[in-house]
Amino acid sequence: MNTPKHWQDPVNACVGVAILLSPFLADYAFVLPALANAMIVGTLLFTASVGAAVIGRAWVECAVVALGAWMLASPWALALPDERSRDMALLLGSVVVMLGTRRLAEMRSRQRARGPLA
Repeated sequence: MNTPKHWQDPVNACVGVAILLSPFLADYAFVLPALANAMIVGTLLFTASVGAAVIGRAWVECAVVALGAWMLASPWALALPDERSRDMALLLGSVVVMLGTRRLAEMRSRQRARGPLA
């Protein structure tokens, strides 16, 4: 088994699972747009996080950040009527964006340290 290339990816995978479970844990599974959004984004985030942990490419990290950004925008884009679903989307989306952008910054600084020809 491969070990993760950095600590952010296992955490993001856990956040993906939290997104998947959030409609049931926060009791907003009756809000169908929020439920569908959580199922789709949670599954994609978990998959992208596992992929990022294994292959460690910048484009996978960008996908993770994009999913987090969608979670931040989704309450307004989907016009979610439930306050709990909005709060969960904003909280979990913020965590994903912060972890993903931190990892991208680390990757960029490592690449700069290696030099242009490395």
